[in-house]
Amino acid sequence: MEQENNKEAENKKENDQGKKENWIDKAEKFIDETSEKIHKSDAYKKADQSMEKATKKIFRKAGRWWGKTERYLKNQSGVKK
Repeated sequence: MEQENNKEAENKKENDQGKKENWIDKAEKFIDETSEKIHKSDAYKKADQSMEKATKKIFRKAGRWWGKTERYLKNQSGVKK
């Protein structure tokens, strides 16, 4: 009787493990499909373009500030006290 209970418990564990793996596979497939749809959407493309445009503006502004800082420091070191 105990052996039957042990076998049933083992079979149940194997079935549960198989179900878990099946659900994990389904979830991963769903996530992959959904991410592809999002990546191909117009809204994503527009957001990507906007982020690229904003990033360029930020780096251009930072470059200007860098140049101003270098000129300021260069002028300060050249001034005699």
